[in-house]
Amino acid sequence: MQPRVAWLGVSSLWLHRLRWIAIGWTVVFWRLGYLSLLDPDEAHYAELTREMLRSNSWLVPLLDGLPFIDKPVFFHWLQGSAVWLLGESEFAVRLPTALAAIGLFAVTRRLGLVLFEEEIGEWGAIMFATIPATFALSNVALFDMVFTAFLFGAVACLLIASAQRSRRVEYAGYALLTLATMTKGPVAPVLVGLFIGFGYTLGPHARERASSPWFIWMSFHFGDRFLNDYLLAGNVWYFTQPTRFSSRAIDHAFYARTFVGGFFPWTIVMIGRGIDAMRRRAGGRGFSLDEQLLWLWTAVVIGFFTLARFKLDHYIFPAAPACCLLAARAWRDAVDCPREQTRATRIAIFGIGAVMVVSGAFLSVFQFDLDLELPAASILLPAALAVGGILLLARGTLDRWTPPVTAAIPVATLLAVYAIVVTIGFPTLERVRPISSVGIRLHNNVPADGVVGLYRLERWRASLRYYVDRPVERVETPEDVRAIIARDAPVYIVMLRREYDALRHDGVPLHQVFRRRCVIGTTGTGIRRQQWGYLVVASNRRPRLPWTPDQ
Repeated sequence: MQPRVAWLGVSSLWLHRLRWIAIGWTVVFWRLGYLSLLDPDEAHYAELTREMLRSNSWLVPLLDGLPFIDKPVFFHWLQGSAVWLLGESEFAVRLPTALAAIGLFAVTRRLGLVLFEEEIGEWGAIMFATIPATFALSNVALFDMVFTAFLFGAVACLLIASAQRSRRVEYAGYALLTLATMTKGPVAPVLVGLFIGFGYTLGPHARERASSPWFIWMSFHFGDRFLNDYLLAGNVWYFTQPTRFSSRAIDHAFYARTFVGGFFPWTIVMIGRGIDAMRRRAGGRGFSLDEQLLWLWTAVVIGFFTLARFKLDHYIFPAAPACCLLAARAWRDAVDCPREQTRATRIAIFGIGAVMVVSGAFLSVFQFDLDLELPAASILLPAALAVGGILLLARGTLDRWTPPVTAAIPVATLLAVYAIVVTIGFPTLERVRPISSVGIRLHNNVPADGVVGLYRLERWRASLRYYVDRPVERVETPEDVRAIIARDAPVYIVMLRREYDALRHDGVPLHQVFRRRCVIGTTGTGIRRQQWGYLVVASNRRPRLPWTPDQ
């Protein structure tokens, strides 16, 4: 029989369920389909899936009817299944990511329960569910959440199998590793192989083996093109970054900043735990093998991508579940263990409160300087941060700086922040991003024989291609504009208003058919102010009536 909470008259089991429903709704499903698809990757992947469905080409992703070999196909299978079941929408496109997030919460909780105890597993999963990186990646249709669900699921199964001597769980881990490989390629077995290889130095027995017939079929079917477009451009060049692939600057401190910000606030607790670990090691004491393995997985993921020359912030997300389990274990020990053994962790826990107060004060002053035309109610976001930090610090002063039994205060603060972002931030973000509304107007008004072009705005190509639902031609020079509008077909070119005015001034015969006010760039360094302007649809045909009134 479940214990009851007397003053509420409900069982603790139901409170546990309601807590997870609230977390899942706030972090994952609330307005999941509200935002239009993001550039460049989310809209690009959705277009590949759409063309796969329409052409019934389930083995080869297509873009504008041509094979596009960059990533494995499994993510598109999941996305295509959701679209096939629910119809084409932003919600359906993002549903596999959302479900992967929920599955990852469960996997994290289960691993913490097996390696440590139920409470650590529970709060480790809650901590993982509430970091900024999880909130961001749960709401976009990228590979990373699905990849992490399979990859960390595989690692969790191997660790659980090692602890419980279970072959069945071990085989489940190999199956998940295969799915991770089918989602993002050979980086999955490479990471697990490094983890197991370094893990041998810690003592546990582990092994790894995964393969997929899809890679063999693609190799025979496309030959050198599969080698160049997938194995090299889609994998090896992310690590070596030759000039022909990317010219972005290499910053080996990039993931240190991502780790601190994306996994906030639990990275602060981990830093404290690390300091305590060094002190314990100097005193001849150490941590359990299970905790060492979680530290090892974190180091393998972050270290591998730090050495890679091409970097994106979400690449280290597979380390997040392990980090949060470590933070939950550190918090538990800070409550239960002598002060001397956990001094740095205790300081770090209350350091979270101080950082929240400072962040709230900073945002209250500077968020309106971003020129996003935020509503007055957006002041609630820095207020929530400040109040959460004050509550945590006040709890410490009242209890001789003994940490609270759980991380409920910072978790509740983060959930409040995400609720404000969803209710106020999402509409603001959608208002400043123009391409979905422009693409829908083009889709509804351009005749079947019409041509759509994009002038010097390649950063918005993917979402325009998705919403206009037809190929988009690249137009880069005034000569390109003159050439494309000279065709017999009706031509519609998306460009900035200043470019339109310059072309008209040079005598290019263009006619404005639609314009939309939006953010067209940023100015300054550090705190970047948004630069407002107009996006214009120009045509070689004079419209009988404007498509919509100017905004």
